[in-house]
Amino acid sequence: MNLEWLQSFSEAAKRKSFSKAAQAINLTQPALSKHIRNLEEELEVILFHRTTSGIELTEAGERFYFRITPIIAELTGIRQELKQYSRNNPIAIGSLPSVATYYLPSKMKGQKLLDGPLSLMIQNTSGELIQSLQEGRLDAIFVDTLDTGESLWSYELFAEPYYAVFPIGHRFQSKKAVELAELYNEPLIVHQAPCDTRKHIIEQMELFGHKPNIISEVAFGDFIYGAVMAGMGITIVPEIVAKNISHLKLFVLPINNFGRKRTVSLVTKSKKLGSKLYQILSETS
Repeated sequence: MNLEWLQSFSEAAKRKSFSKAAQAINLTQPALSKHIRNLEEELEVILFHRTTSGIELTEAGERFYFRITPIIAELTGIRQELKQYSRNNPIAIGSLPSVATYYLPSKMKGQKLLDGPLSLMIQNTSGELIQSLQEGRLDAIFVDTLDTGESLWSYELFAEPYYAVFPIGHRFQSKKAVELAELYNEPLIVHQAPCDTRKHIIEQMELFGHKPNIISEVAFGDFIYGAVMAGMGITIVPEIVAKNISHLKLFVLPINNFGRKRTVSLVTKSKKLGSKLYQILSETS
């Protein structure tokens, strides 16, 4: 029986809501619902009555909840204890592409402080990374702070502004900075959804009553900069990216009143692992 399924069941039983349970353990509601369905299929019983007003345990569900609650606690404790014997297993780190490319390489030189080697998984959104962490595929992640949940250990590492990226020869080339209002009508190139930066751009422009002039959506990767260099439009990126594309035929300008910064946090389920990773990052600052 999968421990994640049991934890999803227990949280849903306590909160009497799939949506509230999913939020509490940082899962998507479809993922939590799938856990419950898998558990019901394995047990060959219906655990919840599903109604328009919420969920209630069936008689079988109540009996199962009573019997399984102490077992979940015991299994969770056993899993934590056994981690000390898995020192040769890679510690799985997940990251947003920009953080993995421009922040982590110089920071992880001290990985000898950890109990095992590191493996790195790159995913395009904070939501995907948090789901991978919750489902046990990752041990620690580097994500947008706004997407972290209270049930996880997290530490904010840095905050950075957003920059607009223009092709050489653009009419703004003599400027030192640009106002957000000056970008409303600019042809905008963004990554395909889901994308954290895309979401933030749309939110900030709509906050001032404007819809961004998105003229092209491209797959993740450096193709977006080729499109800007070709004069197709502009794009908007976090500072860490803006400061590392100076070798391209582009120029970047800070956006004075973008409204929010991107904050990046280290997030884990384990305070012990999070503290070790933070120590490494601090020593290479």
